[in-house]
Amino acid sequence: MKTKIALLSLASALALPAFADIQVNGFANLIGGMTLDDDESVYGYDSDFDFEPASVFGLQVRGEVSDKLSATAQLVGRGSEDYEVDFEWAYMTYALNNNVNISAGRLRMPLFKYSASLDIGYSYHWLTPPDSVYGIDFNNIDGVRVDYTNYSGDWEYGSQLTMGKVKADTTISGTPALLELENVVALSFEATRDWFSARTLFARGKTTATNEEFDTFIGGMAQFGAVIPAAVTSASGFSVDGDTGTFFEIAMDIDKYDWFVGAEYTHTQVDNAVIADNDAWYVTAGMRFGKFTPHITYEVEEADNANQLGLVSALPSTITTGDAATDATWAAIYQGAAGIAAQQKLEVSAVTVGLRYDVEPGFAVKTDVTWYSDDLNGANDATLLKVGVNYTF
Repeated sequence: MKTKIALLSLASALALPAFADIQVNGFANLIGGMTLDDDESVYGYDSDFDFEPASVFGLQVRGEVSDKLSATAQLVGRGSEDYEVDFEWAYMTYALNNNVNISAGRLRMPLFKYSASLDIGYSYHWLTPPDSVYGIDFNNIDGVRVDYTNYSGDWEYGSQLTMGKVKADTTISGTPALLELENVVALSFEATRDWFSARTLFARGKTTATNEEFDTFIGGMAQFGAVIPAAVTSASGFSVDGDTGTFFEIAMDIDKYDWFVGAEYTHTQVDNAVIADNDAWYVTAGMRFGKFTPHITYEVEEADNANQLGLVSALPSTITTGDAATDATWAAIYQGAAGIAAQQKLEVSAVTVGLRYDVEPGFAVKTDVTWYSDDLNGANDATLLKVGVNYTF
């Protein structure tokens, strides 16, 4: 039903006589992968060859309403979501002048270097971008974005101001939850000159994550405030309810065509919440030999759970109230809090070696091998093989 509604909506948009000029573009990322040992799993793959985790098919339609006003819609079907077709983008853009565009609706949030073309695998050398940086729960925002571009000498530069709200699925300690970001404000700046480019972004918003089971746990902890005063503070510190979240990104690239080097770094922080501070980065390099592009990438993701452990250390592991049931309940809550805090720590890295072959313009064949390492639990280490094709039209 969801697919039919999306396609009917698209057909209706195409039928509107107001759109004198309509452009239709599409893309496909057919990507299969598997881990090389039976007991390994990573990034949604296991030892059974599977196309679903990273395959994406999309169609983008842009209609010119007037010389200054246009409408854009992007329909996407993801293998990870059973190829259910849905509107990823649906927004209107007004060209204020040659330098400023204002867009409103559901649009891509420019968090990363490759945000605008994230689903178009043909636009980058990997089969999929480094998960340490790009593996977040959301990429789109409902709101307004102002784009400014200009030139100064040999420099081309631009900035984007994005405001709005986000709703997305996430997890809290492995349990599904609803993530809501409100009053989001993001400002990015990018500059390019010949073979060098750099960009940076800072974003801020109110963060809420709701899950019935987790909220019940937090409520149970807070109820012990009369016996354990620190329990109220710890419960507030574990909850994710309107807490201030910040995101910072910086990226640089050198592309001399025959060879290229790039790097990107992100920092995520949610104050007074169970979500641990997160730092992620990658460095990538490659060479172009005609139609062949061999490349290598090293990526790291780390999360520091010192604040979460501090909330647990302020609590007693046991209490004696004279009521065995109450004492046992607190002991279970404490053990749960300690486990949740410990799960927030993360130290992983990966090395990816890959090869891209450009069959023809708009069509590339790729293969990547990734060696994934979990420094906290070697049992999670895995070797992942992926092969696929990227196509645009």
